Amino acid sequence: MQSVFSQPEAVVLASKHLLDGTGNLRWIYRELAPTTSQDTGWLLFADNDTAKWNQEPDNFLPIVIETAIALESSLTHVLDLPYGTDLMLDKRMGTLGWWDPKTHTPVWLSDGSVKTNISYNNGEVVEKSSK
Repeated sequence: MQSVFSQPEAVVLASKHLLDGTGNLRWIYRELAPTTSQDTGWLLFADNDTAKWNQEPDNFLPIVIETAIALESSLTHVLDLPYGTDLMLDKRMGTLGWWDPKTHTPVWLSDGSVKTNISYNNGEVVEKSSK
């Protein structure tokens, strides 16, 4: 898989709450089937998004990767994770981290105690073996 960071004009879909400053990034999900070559499959949700809000496509806008990273720099550690990835951002414990909400396990922590299982080799994403 090619790194989203090496794709020209790669975009994510972000809640308008994130873009107008009325919400904070809380949850991200990578769809299995992006619709265009620029689409990374990522959806970024705010802490004040509701199920009703999320059902309305007009409440989300495409933004380039650089803009998403300006909203939350720790996205650089998780945006190349595989399709189907579902993560929550947690800042409550004093350590910034991305967590799997289903298993309640950390995927990346800013203190370096947990790192993602991906690396980049010439623009390609390589998943490290968990064995």
